[in-house]
Amino acid sequence: MIVIHDFKEAYALYRQELIPFRLLQDQAIVLLDLCPQPGRHVSNALAIELVDIDWLLLQPESEEPYEGYLGGNFNVCQTEVDLTQVVGIDFAFAKANGNRWPNVLDQVMSWDACRFLPETNGEPEWAMFLLCWNDAGGPVFYVPKHLWEVARVAEHVTETDRHWNAEK
Repeated sequence: MIVIHDFKEAYALYRQELIPFRLLQDQAIVLLDLCPQPGRHVSNALAIELVDIDWLLLQPESEEPYEGYLGGNFNVCQTEVDLTQVVGIDFAFAKANGNRWPNVLDQVMSWDACRFLPETNGEPEWAMFLLCWNDAGGPVFYVPKHLWEVARVAEHVTETDRHWNAEK
């Protein structure tokens, strides 16, 4: 698992080719919503360009620890074992399993956000999971396409959409 603690670290991981630009865009859109650029509003992560990244890297928010600023770190799953850290809330499951929260491998659940990250061209290559554990938010987990089947990503996305659409 790659754990990303702040935006400057995310940028360094991108420069080292350890994470793709698409994941950097996804983190940048969150920060740009919190500290927008004067004279430029970006509402779609895919529209973020290197000039936006360069501007964001000059802002103090780029060094703010995600844990405190956004409620959790950004995590990039690399193996099936990493998926055990993508946990949700199910009180009945926890009671039956020694107070252990279920993970994406245990059962399908709804999340505060669970979606495929669109690409500029072609099919998505990443999925994202977020469960807000505190007032600031919670950790974000990125799951690459090669782990989608074992993580049952399509089922989690469907359940999340069903849950949030039922609320309307």
